[in-house]
Amino acid sequence: MADEQGQWLVPTEGARTLPAIEILTGRGFVTGKSGSGKSNTGSVIAEGLLENNYNLLVVDPEGEYYGLKERFEILHVGNDDLCDVQVSPGHAEQLADIALEQNMPIILDVSDYLDGDEASELIANVVRALFTKEKDARKPFLLVIEEMQEYLPQQGATDELSELLERVAKRGRKRGLGMLGMSQRPSSVDKDFITQCDWMVWHRLTWQNDVDVVRKVLGSDVADQVEDLDTGEGFLMTDWDESVEKVRFKRKDTHDAGATPGLESYERPDLKSVSEDLLREIQGAGAGVPTEPDDGPGLDAEDQAALTDAVETVEAEGSAISERDPTVDDADADPADPGGAAPGPAAADATDSQATTAASLEADVGGGPDADLSGLEDGELRERTRALQRRNRVLEDEVTELRTILENVDRDGGDSAGTDETSRSVPERRSSERSGTGPTDPTRPVPPEPPIDRDGVAGTIVEFVAMLSYLWRSVTYRCRLFWYRLRRDDAAGAS
Repeated sequence: MADEQGQWLVPTEGARTLPAIEILTGRGFVTGKSGSGKSNTGSVIAEGLLENNYNLLVVDPEGEYYGLKERFEILHVGNDDLCDVQVSPGHAEQLADIALEQNMPIILDVSDYLDGDEASELIANVVRALFTKEKDARKPFLLVIEEMQEYLPQQGATDELSELLERVAKRGRKRGLGMLGMSQRPSSVDKDFITQCDWMVWHRLTWQNDVDVVRKVLGSDVADQVEDLDTGEGFLMTDWDESVEKVRFKRKDTHDAGATPGLESYERPDLKSVSEDLLREIQGAGAGVPTEPDDGPGLDAEDQAALTDAVETVEAEGSAISERDPTVDDADADPADPGGAAPGPAAADATDSQATTAASLEADVGGGPDADLSGLEDGELRERTRALQRRNRVLEDEVTELRTILENVDRDGGDSAGTDETSRSVPERRSSERSGTGPTDPTRPVPPEPPIDRDGVAGTIVEFVAMLSYLWRSVTYRCRLFWYRLRRDDAAGAS
């Protein structure tokens, strides 16, 4: 530890030093309004770490950190053609390995993701992978999060990404994973994070709510001065020496990609390139920048095999449902048939509504089991999978409600049907009814069995179709049970 403490960063003009190990493994917060020097301070800190061969990953929602590549070999990934390579949420594990095992700094540029959910998923996956791998790697590593208020806001954050960032802030230090959050609006950032920080930089702030945060954290004396700070000036607070002092940060040495555009023509600087072997390694994972025109469907052999299996499994599932549960096909049975009496108007409305819901769900995700998925591009396939997962969650809520109703129906009708009947499991009742050795009333309907959980892209598709079928059979069962009980009561009254 003594050697590590001997490494110091000198980010200020007054030669104020910062211990590298505290920056790498601690929790920092840099804030200031637009034009106050906040992003410059972040870049100066990054330059100091990179010059000493320390490692970091920058989450860059504005695309302003690629200028670091002017001096340093950094992997610039994102969804922009100007990135070294394009990545998706599925690349998270690989990016974490590259950062920790190959000691390659990374700029995770999410500025060009039109789908905000995909960007959040990518960040969350990368943060999770870093946190998990650092348990064994235990390498000092800094995670820089720009626009912190977007990912860890003061109010309304309950998503996976915010929970992961909170976990890193609370537990990352023990694993060697530090975090630097940056924001223009400290009043919009989770105060639990700010109060846990080991070091903070407060640049110029003028909005009263933000000044009030300064007053609560640093006191009225600092709050009264923070509105009048010059660009680059800030109050630096550090826990390790329990000091608060006014400093001026250096101007960064690398290209200022975040500068406000002027009237002069813009020239992109010469940037250091990374290993072609590394880029090919990432591209080989399935979502890199293609080196040759690709007129195919955009699926590799593994994805194509998964889709083929999914289609075959869906077809087999549909055939199995029809064979083992004829009530699905008998939903429109002749009303004169005592074993398949048609439901009344209210029940018909319910089944029509359920069919409409199922049809709308299928339309939302691009069709049912007969839909042709083989021509989908990678991005379309991932979006289709996410849509299916969202619809599955909706269907699971419906299933939970239906299960509650079915349990109440079974409980209410169990006494008149006999204790022997209600005490047996669904498979036992089905087996006895098919073999002719069941209860005395063979027309009592049997509740459907819920679908099993499945994993993977193919499993998600199969589970979605099975859930639709289960909902339809559940509604049909309720209608049949209603009419069964009416016929039973009529028969009991006649006798």
